[in-house]
Amino acid sequence: MAEPFNAVSQPAADGAIRAEVDGHPTWRHRIDVGGGVFTPGGEDVATELARLALPDRLDGKRVLDVGCSDGFYSFTAEDRGATEVVGIDDLSSLMVEGRNGFAIAKALRGSAAEFRDRSIYDLDPATDGTFDAVWFLNVLYHLEHPMVGFRNLARVIKPGGLLVMKTYVHQDVRVWLRGPLARWAGRDAVGFDVGRRPRLWFYPHSELSNDPTNWVGPNVACVDAMLDAAGFDVTRNLGVHGDRYYLHAARRHD
Repeated sequence: MAEPFNAVSQPAADGAIRAEVDGHPTWRHRIDVGGGVFTPGGEDVATELARLALPDRLDGKRVLDVGCSDGFYSFTAEDRGATEVVGIDDLSSLMVEGRNGFAIAKALRGSAAEFRDRSIYDLDPATDGTFDAVWFLNVLYHLEHPMVGFRNLARVIKPGGLLVMKTYVHQDVRVWLRGPLARWAGRDAVGFDVGRRPRLWFYPHSELSNDPTNWVGPNVACVDAMLDAAGFDVTRNLGVHGDRYYLHAARRHD
């Protein structure tokens, strides 16, 4: 297990650290890489950490970070005591001459977290082993085959293991009835949510956020139903913020 990161400033090295960070064009998160230097990512990681409610301690745990990007949540798991952290991502936009932000931040932090350039569809307990906890953040809507992705996650999470998830959701629609129907119900207006049934929207040709890697948009009920079908129980509904659904789920015992 790597020691928690200690960001002690070393003035002679600070310029070199800054040069390494500035030399990489794609950062999504603000990562402390030492010497008072942080990567210039745009995500509000403090707010996200609060919403995700990751475990305070992960001592002795093996953690998988699916869609790890530049590694912020992988390094967070390591800082919280995880014995082993594996991050996977297969988006070529993260790569610059074969090196991504994860590799740069890992080297600067002296991290033992491992990056693997591969897809969720490649996960296999025979080669990857099983994990105590899995981060699955902003990945689901990128999957052409979401149930295949969920079932692969179930294969590599230990029974009782933790899945922390954040995903885009298609907003539920509320319909209001007024007039005679509402008066028949004894109210001025009656509202009901037609999004309580599981529904999945498909977005071809960059229809979702003008991004060709975005494929699907489930509603909240659909996310929960897919998890159930794949062998997970939602243990904490952490709410919807904007168009993102946050939750914890546990892998059911077979």
